[in-house]
Amino acid sequence: MTERYSRFLGFLSAMAELIPPDSRRCNYFFLYDGSKVRGEGDPTREGICYFYPEETPVDKQELLCGQLAGVGRCVSELSAAPVRLLRLHRNKFAIRMKDDFFWALGCSVDVPTISVCELLDRLINLFCFYNGSVRQSYQLHSRESLAARWAQYLSHLLAGTSELHHIFSCLTTIDSTNVDPLLLLKAALILQACQRCPLVLAGCILFRGRVVSTQMSPDLTKKVMVYESETHSQAQKPNGPSTSSSFGGTVSSTTVFLTMFELQYLQSAPIDRELRSHSTPNKDAPLQRTRLSRTLSDSPSTESEPSDPGLSQLPHKESLSPALSDASVFSPVPSHSTAGPLEPPLSNGKPSNEAEEEEAGDKSYYHSFLSSEGEGSRLNGADRGSLSGSVFDFGGNKQSHDNKDSCDAQDVPPFFGGADNPDDTPLIPMTLYQHRVKGLVLALLVEPHFLSDTESMEEVYHSCLASLNGLEAHLRTIPPGVPGAVGPYIFAHFDCIQSTLTTNLSGRPGGAPERPFVRATSLLHSHFCNTETLQEAIIRSAGAAVYGTRSIAQETFFQQHGVSLRNSGIPNHQDSAFSLPSKARHRLLKHGVNLL
Repeated sequence: MTERYSRFLGFLSAMAELIPPDSRRCNYFFLYDGSKVRGEGDPTREGICYFYPEETPVDKQELLCGQLAGVGRCVSELSAAPVRLLRLHRNKFAIRMKDDFFWALGCSVDVPTISVCELLDRLINLFCFYNGSVRQSYQLHSRESLAARWAQYLSHLLAGTSELHHIFSCLTTIDSTNVDPLLLLKAALILQACQRCPLVLAGCILFRGRVVSTQMSPDLTKKVMVYESETHSQAQKPNGPSTSSSFGGTVSSTTVFLTMFELQYLQSAPIDRELRSHSTPNKDAPLQRTRLSRTLSDSPSTESEPSDPGLSQLPHKESLSPALSDASVFSPVPSHSTAGPLEPPLSNGKPSNEAEEEEAGDKSYYHSFLSSEGEGSRLNGADRGSLSGSVFDFGGNKQSHDNKDSCDAQDVPPFFGGADNPDDTPLIPMTLYQHRVKGLVLALLVEPHFLSDTESMEEVYHSCLASLNGLEAHLRTIPPGVPGAVGPYIFAHFDCIQSTLTTNLSGRPGGAPERPFVRATSLLHSHFCNTETLQEAIIRSAGAAVYGTRSIAQETFFQQHGVSLRNSGIPNHQDSAFSLPSKARHRLLKHGVNLL
């Protein structure tokens, strides 16, 4: 074993010299199926399911896939833990392994570790959302067709409005400062009206690729936006053709796959089911307020009795951990939180004690991932006590100061799932229904038999058609926000719950004045995710200083322009960088950011 391990390290040293440095967010990505390569004479190329960039020579693909997969499995055997990161001299690779499948995504060493790992997790989860189980997908479809889908999803994730959106993996929303609040209310009421159909789970409204209103979690909304952008460009759909109906080309649909956690969350949303047109009224049940959307969310009411005390804690959603929502794609393991976890979500609106009796067999599939004492650490991916992965540095200790990644601690974001349990949690097929009115899209997650229920389809279609046309006409007249001149300060405010970003850099190209701020924000965000107790930090160089602060619900970053830094060496009490916290609290109030 030791001899084989040493041989792999030798191959990696040679391979590190073959990989040139690259400034792209993703230098390499590949999926390797070890079941296709069993014997010594089997060519490695038979196991390569997809490789990016596709123009890479085949011999280099074989070298990279074969040796990384070999080292990953060898180190996993030696350490008795799945490898999560392999760091070479010029590149780092996020690693995921499941059965015979081996995923690797490589970026420059300058990219924070948490960003590399999150990007790979999002890519795998996105594939499974539209195609189901990876193993079953490769049994049903050709390798060429699935390679096109991997390329499509990767292209979607790498495209973005700004580098800050890539750092936080946040939703792209419309600029609410230029939109009449009544239009946001109208969008919320449209979604509420659609939910009165018992076959509709949740929905969102998008305008020109940006979120107007959504009832789904941020993770689900991001996945749904892939289908919207695909139909907008009239590309081939991820899973099946559009539904032919009397509604014409404005309506389309595709099959998607939800995890047990996602489905349970959608089914347990506090919707007033008595208002649904096809439901049977229950006179004995207490009247509940309807759940609208995030733009018009309900607050807990003291006038009505909740059906379950854990209901008020549900809005934390699965977005609190980037890898949790699709944990069932791999082999989930029950949560081992020492602090008292919250009760699991309700099942079909029933109290939790009834749900436990009816779904005792599926109890292990649900993750009680929040706790009253450890919520902050789980929210920021910093639960390092039960880290189920390993980080290995094969690049040596010798690094130039340009290639050092000061925020890459040895902690890697926890990946919920592994190869410990051979049984996968089943993915439940659902339908993504989409109604397009020019640049406006209504996307709904519905039950599979919604398409065969003509009455329900007509009810949803006609009940919102006029409202969608009116909403699109108003949004179309709103001019896009024009970025102004660089002001006296730069800030970025990330809402961890809603996964939204507020910044005065939106729409600007990454020029020289903004580049230090973006890099410092990336480093601070990585530190916040890896260090549970870190609440405030200042990162500085000889020419710039950036202040960052975080809480359970938000992260804020601030840089002041036009201030001469009095000290560029060891900080002291006269250093102007220490005045940044007070300036940030004062200046950001007019942007609706309260740091007090």
